[in-house]
Amino acid sequence: MSKTPSSDSSAEATAQASRPASSIFDTTLSKAKLKRRLADKIASGVVTLGGTIIIFSILAILLVIVIEALPLFQDPTVELKEKKAGAVQEPTYGLGVDEYQKVAYVIGSEGIQFFNLPDWHPADAIPLNQLQGATITGAAHSPNGAAALGLSNGSVLPVTMAFDVVYGEDQKTVQPRLDEGDALVMSETGQPITVVGFSKREAQTTIAAGTGGNEISTAQIKVKRSLMGGVKRKVKQAHWNLPVQGEITALAVDVSGNSVLVGTSSGQILKVNINSEDPKNAIFVVGATANSGVGVSFLNFLNGGYTLIVGDTEGRIKSYHLDKDHPAGKLKHIYEFDKNQSPPRAMTISLRDKGFFTASEDGSIEYRYGTTGETQFSIDGSKGVYFTQLALSPKNNALLALDTKGDFYHWDVDNPHPSISLKGLFGKIWYEGHDEPKYIWQSTGGSDDFESKYSLMPLIFGTMKGTFYAMVFALPLALLAAFYSSQFMHPRLNEITKPAVELMATLPTVALGFVGALIVAPLLEKYFVGFVLFPLLAMLFAFLGWWSERRWKLGQRCGLKPGMEMILLFPLVLLGAVGSIYIGGQMEQGLMDGDFRYWLLELFQINYDQRNALVVGIAMGFAIVPLIFTIAEDSLSNVPFHLRAGSLALGATPWQTAVKVILPVALPGIFSAVMIGFGRAVGETMIVLMATGNTPIMDWSVFNGFRAMSANIAVELPEAPEGGSLYRVLFLMAFLLFIITFATNTVAELVRLKLRQKFKAL
Repeated sequence: MSKTPSSDSSAEATAQASRPASSIFDTTLSKAKLKRRLADKIASGVVTLGGTIIIFSILAILLVIVIEALPLFQDPTVELKEKKAGAVQEPTYGLGVDEYQKVAYVIGSEGIQFFNLPDWHPADAIPLNQLQGATITGAAHSPNGAAALGLSNGSVLPVTMAFDVVYGEDQKTVQPRLDEGDALVMSETGQPITVVGFSKREAQTTIAAGTGGNEISTAQIKVKRSLMGGVKRKVKQAHWNLPVQGEITALAVDVSGNSVLVGTSSGQILKVNINSEDPKNAIFVVGATANSGVGVSFLNFLNGGYTLIVGDTEGRIKSYHLDKDHPAGKLKHIYEFDKNQSPPRAMTISLRDKGFFTASEDGSIEYRYGTTGETQFSIDGSKGVYFTQLALSPKNNALLALDTKGDFYHWDVDNPHPSISLKGLFGKIWYEGHDEPKYIWQSTGGSDDFESKYSLMPLIFGTMKGTFYAMVFALPLALLAAFYSSQFMHPRLNEITKPAVELMATLPTVALGFVGALIVAPLLEKYFVGFVLFPLLAMLFAFLGWWSERRWKLGQRCGLKPGMEMILLFPLVLLGAVGSIYIGGQMEQGLMDGDFRYWLLELFQINYDQRNALVVGIAMGFAIVPLIFTIAEDSLSNVPFHLRAGSLALGATPWQTAVKVILPVALPGIFSAVMIGFGRAVGETMIVLMATGNTPIMDWSVFNGFRAMSANIAVELPEAPEGGSLYRVLFLMAFLLFIITFATNTVAELVRLKLRQKFKAL
């Protein structure tokens, strides 16, 4: 028998009607639980995914920073590219190469020979027209191609090896040429010139030559070009008898061309002021080697002409600065490099920095850096021979050498950051032109021979200085405000003040920096004495307000509820501000001769800069006050109510309850607030960029500025050449900032957990 639709529906209705009400309720409840669990899982997944993305994003940023900074500390690489046995068969006095490593030259006894690289194939011969049958017996030359050739007939010939780049259809070629000057007779007796020194700068060339015994001759060549294209050449020559012991072994001319340094086989180092008006007082003994009788093997100035490198016959290599404050120009000892086991025989300098190569009799080549006094790497040569000539390419990417057998060597050098070391970054360095070792940050200069200074200590110091003064300003305000508002302020008033303070966090830091630099700084400079007096007068008027409230109950008479008495302080604080400005002005006029800055400078020798650490402390304090206030206030407000109630029930006053019960329990949160505010101040950029003088100095004075790491990155990174030393040092700086903030947050969390565990039983 078949069922009809009407009978089926009636059966379902009958079944539902027969179910108990609890079963229906349970079904509805289980569906709600499923929805809640599903929502919880979705929310948990979203939060977990977001947290994971944030963590991986931070790790990715850290990875990029490390990748960019790591090459600073990678070891240089040197690879032998070419070796040519028996390349040169005559005595040699110099070696050089063009910047593209296409052509090399060798100064030999018969002239200057050019060779095509890398196969060392002789190029077209270019004769020296002024040799006139003489041979080359000595030379002094620079990696830039300028040289002074000592000749067998007693003359010195200034020459310049130049290279012309010719661009063809599919490649470029380098064509060498020789630019000869006029030969100068330096020895009247025709004594061969074997020891030569020279310097060339702009339109002046200075040459010094040993002419036998204790005599040297000097020549200054000045070239003037007229507007019509004419050339006027002026030569000034002089002969000098020196009080030397032993033979003259080395000569060097300073960059100005006014002084000649003379090294002898006895170890003496003399200085000759060749432009002195009194020749009798123009010669001074300015230095000597470490041990008596140890001769000077070479003298050479590093790039820039300020640092003098002295090598002796015992294998010592030292650096000196000329003491310009001393009447005789004494040599000021700076560094002694790692000692060799044998005397140095050759040297070449870098044209880009303060680095140089030396070759010793044991066959080794060492690379040293003059600014830090470090020997960075060495190259081992063949046994039984040593290198007599060295040449560093103008781009510092190749080293050429000739040994005693006449073999030619060509190395590829990859040393992109020779000036960077842990000592240079974090230690005191004795830079050229300074009286003592110092921490200095100065990444750029106004000349080609300027030496970049990458000490991070002034920037780390500036970061800590700005953070310190910001915390000094912000901590008392934020913590005391949080304590008062959470414990004593009326809830209705707290509902207004807390959002208002939190609203301060929305202010852009660039706006705060702008206001600090253009408004706060001038006003603070004008009313500084009043600014100092304001806290004293504010506290005085606050005390008077408290006393008046206790005596006359002004709050009750004005209809204020308990916890709203602070409203009465507003006019008193305003009155204190006006009074401090007036009294401060009178004090400045009467006690400080009308000028606080002049008084400060004259009495305490302290200079007042308009954009100083105090301005930064105020501006950055406003940026971190909302952060510290909010976290601290929440920690104090979230202390369990039963602790407060129990304390009050036992007879404690509200003040005793707040200080001895509420405050200890809230300490973990307060400590977290302080540490988070500290981390926020460390990483601040725009305020410290705009409100300070941005000068990298190390001085705790509140009246001058500083430079923070974050501001330095913002200023210099856009202009730093990608991949250069400055570029990578800035990424290292970013890594240090990351480490500081990471360590701060980690310590804060560990201390918070420990304090939380301590007070958990409460």
